[in-house]
Amino acid sequence: MLRSVTRLTPATARLFSASAPSNGLFQAHLQKLRGSVKEVSVQDVAAALAEGPKSTFHLFDVRETAEWNEGRLPHAFYTGRGNLERDIEHYVPDTHDDIVLYCAGGVRSILAADTLQKMGYKNVHSLVGGFGAWKSAGKPIVTAAGKTFSDREEY
Repeated sequence: MLRSVTRLTPATARLFSASAPSNGLFQAHLQKLRGSVKEVSVQDVAAALAEGPKSTFHLFDVRETAEWNEGRLPHAFYTGRGNLERDIEHYVPDTHDDIVLYCAGGVRSILAADTLQKMGYKNVHSLVGGFGAWKSAGKPIVTAAGKTFSDREEY
């Protein structure tokens, strides 16, 4: 039988927060994945998007729903990290298509890319620096209302 969970103390809550410092085992694992997962720059993704829609190029946001609603890259599909493995074949039946994954900072997307590679996808990439790097570079962002804007535009 499950016992009820007690309220987290501030110290314990930090362990579960997204900004919590990572332990050595996780950092070592992440470093290993960086050696096997292809990473692409903001400029590379912007250039691919500038070429126009292609049936063999797929851009996925693997962040949480609230993050997606705050803004996303143009032409990105949403599938949260927790549903990616289940849903990917629906969106990308050809394992040779180019897939770019992004998250907030490039960590969840590396983990997700590794999983897709293990599932048999051949051309999976993670966006270096994720959505944060895209936004910092002043690239266009689509809001939940569907409006596209750039931080460099003046209002």
